[in-house]
Amino acid sequence: MQFRQIQPQEAPALFALIETNRDYLRQWLPWLDEHRSVEDTGRFIRNITQLFEQQQAFHVGLYRDEEIIGMMSIHYLDWRNRKAALGYWIGEAFQGKGRVTESCKTLINFCFNDLNLNRLEMHCAVHNIASRKIPERLGFEFEGVIREVEWLYDHWVDHALYAILRKDLP
Repeated sequence: MQFRQIQPQEAPALFALIETNRDYLRQWLPWLDEHRSVEDTGRFIRNITQLFEQQQAFHVGLYRDEEIIGMMSIHYLDWRNRKAALGYWIGEAFQGKGRVTESCKTLINFCFNDLNLNRLEMHCAVHNIASRKIPERLGFEFEGVIREVEWLYDHWVDHALYAILRKDLP
């Protein structure tokens, strides 16, 4: 399992992954309507590359061998307060093998050791049990529910908020 910054020429592969998993991902992710073509996905890659260069967010592709199978992100970067949030999604066929959990461990170490952050959060839809298991496995503390925090196509979604502090790490 590896992750790295996604390249513009990978737009067709990323779009194909999104398209294959569109119905599954639509349950939890609000951005699918922004990816209706390879060109849309290419625009997304250009945008996240710019955010990366400006150190506002870090989005990386998650790969099995050379095949993209999902994405990971460090977003909502607040340099002044040394905090950020981690995000992730993976194709349905690739779930259940610990890939996201292991990748999150690497990102957590990077955030605390290389970026010198103090707090990391994960926001998971309350009913997305598989996603909620990841911060729980990683020692994040459940801090509560943020009510109606996300508009998901036609309804509001509550998020479970998890956080870990640098001092919480073993």
